[in-house]
Amino acid sequence: MKRWSLASRIVSGTLIIVLGALVLLSILVAAFTRYEVTERLDNSLQEVAERLEFVISELDRTDQKSTTPGGQVARLPGVNRRTLAYQIASPDGRLEVRSQNAPETLFVPRLKMGFYNVPSFRVYSVPSASGRHYILVGEPAFHRNEAVRRAILISVLPMVIFFPAIWVLVRWRVAAPCVPSQAFSTKSGVEAVPIWFQSRRWICPKSL
Repeated sequence: MKRWSLASRIVSGTLIIVLGALVLLSILVAAFTRYEVTERLDNSLQEVAERLEFVISELDRTDQKSTTPGGQVARLPGVNRRTLAYQIASPDGRLEVRSQNAPETLFVPRLKMGFYNVPSFRVYSVPSASGRHYILVGEPAFHRNEAVRRAILISVLPMVIFFPAIWVLVRWRVAAPCVPSQAFSTKSGVEAVPIWFQSRRWICPKSL
C-alpha cells in the first residue's frame, strides 16, 4: 500500500476536483431544469384559460346563471385524475361552470389574477375578457411533481453514470506511468539493492 501512496494522493486530489465540479454542474442543471419545466407547465395553464374564453362568450350570450350548488358540470370523455381541471366563477365568488374533475368549491378563496399553490392543485386564475367572470385552471400537483422529477432525472442521470467511469479513467491515467524504483536502478547499471532492504517507494514522471 505504501508504494501506491503517491499515485493514490494524485488520484484522490484529481477526483475530488473533477467530481466536485460535476456535482456542482448537476445541481445547476437540476435547478435550471426545474425552472424550465415549471415555466412550461404554467404556460400550458395560461393557454387552457385562453381557450376557455369561448365558454365565457356562451355564458354572456345566453346570460345563463347556474343555480346549482357547485355550478354546472361539463362532462367530457377521457377525463382522468391527470387531466387539467377548470372552473368559471363570477367576480363575487359564485361558481358557475366546472369540469367534472374540479372540486365543488373554488380553487382559491379570493379571486385575483395569478398563480397559486393549493392542496392537490397548481392553479392559474385570470379574469375573462369581458370582466364578468373569472377563469380558474388547475393542474393536479402530483402530475406536475412527476413531470419535474422525470425531467430532472433525465438531465442529471447521465452525469451520475459517468462518476465511476471518471474514477477508473483518472486512476488508470495517473497510476499507469508509475514504475518501481528498483527498475530504474537496475537498468542504469547501478547494483540493485535486495528488495527486502529497499524502501518500497514508486517513482512517477516529474510531469505528474
